[in-house]
Amino acid sequence: MTKKETKRKNKNTKKDLVLEKIKNFFNDPKPIIILLIAIICFLLIFISKLNTRSTIYVGEINESEIQVPNIHYFTNNDMNYFYASNALFAGKFANKEVYSYQLGYFVVDGNGNYIEFASRSKEADTSAKLSDIVDELSGWSFAESNVNTYFFTRDVIDNLNNLHFIIKASTKKDSDEADINLDYKVDITKITK
Repeated sequence: MTKKETKRKNKNTKKDLVLEKIKNFFNDPKPIIILLIAIICFLLIFISKLNTRSTIYVGEINESEIQVPNIHYFTNNDMNYFYASNALFAGKFANKEVYSYQLGYFVVDGNGNYIEFASRSKEADTSAKLSDIVDELSGWSFAESNVNTYFFTRDVIDNLNNLHFIIKASTKKDSDEADINLDYKVDITKITK
């Protein structure tokens, strides 16, 4: 036998040996079962993480001073959405004339810090009745992509279960200090698990 024939024979035997091992691997069900179990476990973990990222909340504010009958919001991997109907405000400060205001929704974190979620504010030269401002400007409806967030920041999403409607207003012209501070907790029910 020549050197070429010997090399060819060694290559064939190595090739045959590899093919034989592959054949034995696929003929034995144990490695395939273990591989399938690993794939199934990975998919179950992946799917359960996707399900926990979707949350749906519904809520309302139903107090003697203020009613907001419909508040709902949801978050998921794709988009986030918030809706709140206009508030009906008839509190003791309803007829007060104010020059500046800030009203909207805030979340409260575990340390008691208020994080702005969706609010409106304005300073004016002429006064307006607080009930008119609240009735007109307290409604919200917006959606945003989960990628480019403005309203639904990570801090907001982590604390959405503790939502408050805040009204701050000043009855003094050209004042930065709010002399009316009202805080209403939204009664929330989480729909998703």
